[in-house]
Amino acid sequence: MELNNRIDSLIRLGQYIAEYPESLQNAVRLAGIKNHWFTKENCERALQAIARQMLAPDKINAWINGYDLKEISSKNVGIIAAGNIPLVSFHDILCILVTGHRLLLKTSERDQVLTLHLLQKLQELDPEWINYISVDQRWTEQDAVIATGSNNSGRYFEYYFGKKPHIIRKNRHSVAVLTGNESQEELYLLGKDVFEYFGLGCRNVSMIWIPKEYLFDHLIEAWQPFSNLMLQNSYKNNLDYQRTIYLMNGTPIVDCDFVNLVDQTSLSSPISCVNLAYYDHPSEIKSWLDAEEDHIQCVINFEDFSRNAEFGAAQEPELHEYADGIDTIDFLVKI
Repeated sequence: MELNNRIDSLIRLGQYIAEYPESLQNAVRLAGIKNHWFTKENCERALQAIARQMLAPDKINAWINGYDLKEISSKNVGIIAAGNIPLVSFHDILCILVTGHRLLLKTSERDQVLTLHLLQKLQELDPEWINYISVDQRWTEQDAVIATGSNNSGRYFEYYFGKKPHIIRKNRHSVAVLTGNESQEELYLLGKDVFEYFGLGCRNVSMIWIPKEYLFDHLIEAWQPFSNLMLQNSYKNNLDYQRTIYLMNGTPIVDCDFVNLVDQTSLSSPISCVNLAYYDHPSEIKSWLDAEEDHIQCVINFEDFSRNAEFGAAQEPELHEYADGIDTIDFLVKI
């Protein structure tokens, strides 16, 4: 399959998503039935980010121009997909397809509907894709693997696939840094980084560095538009449960109705919770981030970190902003 044909059909897939026809709307509804965390709003957000950031003609062509993809010999590349947010593995899928390799996809039960719908649509746009896409079949001859899971499953993946070229993605979290001089708009955009997809993504901010003596009034005010998360029963139940645990253990929390702001320096936080770390000087943050780099996906508003992002951009990475900082296309070119 020629590179130009691959790119053309992928661009047309982006146009299909942007048009949001009834067939795609039905897939969104079914995805929400299968997984109650996949709300209509979150599914549409993920789809439009793909259409706008990944499959727009200018974006995909500028991205691909940085690589030599014309002489690649097609290999069988397996993906073991995550399912924490809608279409979370689409970027890895896109990398395999655009390089001309054959995709062997093991979907997550939590994120099957939209992923399979888009792949089926791609095959309708160009039937030659049928020879390059295999879903949930038994793997026997994979040449390389991209697998995403927890730290525990990551150890299993490394044992099982260690002799093949591989990318193993484990638990990662994202961080934001505040100076106390942020505008209300910037604080609102930070709220998007925290609350989009209920905070379930590795690019969602789970911890915020703040100056000592920070006043939270402006932050809480800017985050009020996200208080409707309380309408989702599972989120509300998590909020109440975690708050009870913190109060019973005497863990300090900032009073905010729809999120637990917890005084603890830790990357990992449960659903409905954001950890707070206090600093005197930015050098403290730099030292901590350097020590935790292998566990961090991105950092909001801290230019001294390589995977820095602007407020509000955490869940809309550009094509070249690879997960874990690993250039997936470069990996696929070299297998």
